[in-house]
Amino acid sequence: MAYAARKYLQLPLLNQNGRWLMRFRGKRVEFVDRRSALREAIIEAFEHSRNGTPTQVVCIDDHLNIEIVWTYGVDPDPVLAGAKPSRERGAPVGGAAGDAPRPVRVPAQ
Repeated sequence: MAYAARKYLQLPLLNQNGRWLMRFRGKRVEFVDRRSALREAIIEAFEHSRNGTPTQVVCIDDHLNIEIVWTYGVDPDPVLAGAKPSRERGAPVGGAAGDAPRPVRVPAQ
């Protein structure tokens, strides 16, 4: 069986001087760590993919090494708490202002 090659739009995350930069669909956002950059990039790619264009998230480090991190239709969909949080101008770098508090596990006594 022959399968048609599927083309994906790529959403790159660039690591420059210890900060992660995402430029996608006219947006430019900086993050202080890889984890928060990946979370936002995957959500952005998922929303874009649901609108009709399959998208991949790729990380590019200082040495131009490319790592495919998430692919629509291949990797699991991100867990969205309700709707996608909107990013407002003036929010701190990394999107910490809109993050919900993480549950803390307390050991039973």
